[in-house]
Amino acid sequence: MSAVDVFAIKSHVTRYRVRLQVLDKIVGGVPSQESVIKGWLKTRMELGDRDLQELTEQTLKERFPDRQPSADELAEALMESDAAPSVNGFKRIPDSGELAYEARCMKAAIKEWANSAYPGVDWPSKKKVAASFRKGLMSTLAERVFVEGVYIGLGVKEPTGVEERIKHTNGPQGPRSSINRVEFVERPLLEFVLEVHDDFLSMEEWGRIWERGEGIGIGADRGRSDGRFELLAFEKVA
Repeated sequence: MSAVDVFAIKSHVTRYRVRLQVLDKIVGGVPSQESVIKGWLKTRMELGDRDLQELTEQTLKERFPDRQPSADELAEALMESDAAPSVNGFKRIPDSGELAYEARCMKAAIKEWANSAYPGVDWPSKKKVAASFRKGLMSTLAERVFVEGVYIGLGVKEPTGVEERIKHTNGPQGPRSSINRVEFVERPLLEFVLEVHDDFLSMEEWGRIWERGEGIGIGADRGRSDGRFELLAFEKVA
């Protein structure tokens, strides 16, 4: 049952089937559990990871000046430091274990693209919403455009690989480097349904929004051009 059934009204929701192809890779942005990070740290220390060496030596000097800690103690200390490495990945669809991009993240991305395509409070079809409507397009999308479901599957159960990226920060103790470890999936095909209340945008406006999205991308680390994609289909569902 739904509101349409309860009140016996015609639905004002138009549904569009969207299909997009990531051109290179999509990067996960969900922080992993502490046990995952700790295990990774211990493994990399045993292998003599060069990127981790500076952080390890710094932590030994600050936390253990008079003794050699165990691997567990050192890993714990590294995790507590200001420059602690992080491990970001993907959520999984509960029933299947498939890696997924969250629907809420896709909606947030569409809002970002819309704000880039039509900044401010005006856009061509604004009067279709209401003659006296004062909100910008990004706020209007928040209220009227939704991605169906909770997850958008990436078609795989394990990431293609893991990349270690160095981030430079400037905190209370001065400039520091930290290690960011990210999972990625190469060239996934994403398919989902977009629900639009009152179908208030023209195809030209949607085209401008999606063109902007192709350049900005989806997922984490978009500043490195990760997550750029090609839109394959935007079709009204009968």
